Amino acid sequence: MRYIFTLCCAFVMTMVMGQEVLSSTYLKSYEKSFFTGNFGLFSSFDVDLYRVKYTTVDVKGNPTEASGLVCLPSDNKNFYPIVAYHHGTVGSRFEVPGYESYEAIIPSIFTSMGFVGIAPDYLGLGDSPGIHPYVHAASEATASRDLLIATEKFLASKDYNTNKNLFITGYSQGGHASMAFHRMMEASNLGYKLKAASHMSGPYSISSGMKELLLSDKEYSIVAYMAEVALSYNLVYGIFPDNDMNKFFKPTYAKLLKKFADEELGLFDMNTVMVDSLKKQFGKALPKKMLLDSILNVIISDDNHPVNAALRDNDVYDWKPTIPTRLLYCTADEQVAYTNSIIALEKMKVNGAANVTATDVRTNGSHTDCVNPAVTNTLFFFLQYLNLTAVEDVAGIGECALYPNPASDRVIIASETSYGEATLIAYDGKMILKTVANNTIDISDINAGLYIVLLKGKQTGTTVHGKIFKNR
Repeated sequence: MRYIFTLCCAFVMTMVMGQEVLSSTYLKSYEKSFFTGNFGLFSSFDVDLYRVKYTTVDVKGNPTEASGLVCLPSDNKNFYPIVAYHHGTVGSRFEVPGYESYEAIIPSIFTSMGFVGIAPDYLGLGDSPGIHPYVHAASEATASRDLLIATEKFLASKDYNTNKNLFITGYSQGGHASMAFHRMMEASNLGYKLKAASHMSGPYSISSGMKELLLSDKEYSIVAYMAEVALSYNLVYGIFPDNDMNKFFKPTYAKLLKKFADEELGLFDMNTVMVDSLKKQFGKALPKKMLLDSILNVIISDDNHPVNAALRDNDVYDWKPTIPTRLLYCTADEQVAYTNSIIALEKMKVNGAANVTATDVRTNGSHTDCVNPAVTNTLFFFLQYLNLTAVEDVAGIGECALYPNPASDRVIIASETSYGEATLIAYDGKMILKTVANNTIDISDINAGLYIVLLKGKQTGTTVHGKIFKNR
């Protein structure tokens, strides 16, 4: 109850103090050809990347600072929806989107298709001081919410507009963060219209799905995850006896974790040493063997132990989403058990959620292999709800219509605008480029099914979208 009260105070405080942009730094730009050449995507916009530093609160509700990535389309004459992408586990402070980590490309891809992309770095990473509260749902959500609000102010300074439509996604730890943020936003009244959410390979069930995996006799490749969770939850909940990690971990692992906490050792470097030590001592890398026997026994036997209470407090699946929501996973994922998605799906359905699905996007895919199909699936999913409105459209130029729909051989574009290119996006993410002749698209040679259609104007270059269904 104490932590719920603290979270409520933090929420009230941030709403009172507001979220301010402390600084913005231009990072780089991508041309449309970058996305076409590297990912086979039909992109409508060049993309500019900025690191934004903003105000938020820490895990105790005290004012602090954080950073994140904001991706802007090159054209500011539209009312853009926003996609919030949440990054996965990182090895060190600056391996985050705001400092151009490899995951910065994901919100950039969405932006090239017509979104403003944002990606929080989270507390304790990037420009945020202190220890990162790893898979701590409350701070993941507030860091994301406050970046969203700060971004609105940043956009105003750049003379950009949004239509307040919000899409939410994230991968791995980011799946946990995106679901925590999604839950917060559904319960808030901040004026955004939530359109769709796609949570990818996330540890939503910390207290069961992940606990069972990490405390089992099954070898685990990234044992440092458990060590970082313990460090994080000690920061928030005080789970170490006398605040002493040596009374929680065996000496070898306590010493390594201390170096990690002091930023003398990266997460994955720490993991390498931990795995080697576990294999030498016990024959295989079992995360539970890092714990003192007395701690392990009480965690297993006492459901009310502070560790178990902290784990339950960070489960993010026991609620009822009201917007279209996808849980994407790979059954062979060796790092985040796919059962996290199944547990979440079943509980959400019991809670009355009518539009939640769980999909195995690559059955034999590892945690790394799962990224591309999950992101592609999410992109296609979100494009179905994209409503990009140009300023000139608001002035009175009508939206185009596609007919007949369903169609067998051709689709006619009913619009005052003349279109020269059309990109058809299939359910699996495959993109088909079509030349438009007299505002007519020949679809006789494509497979049956549902397609997102992106249309590019000949003179204006403005892109609009629609949906068609190809008959057999």
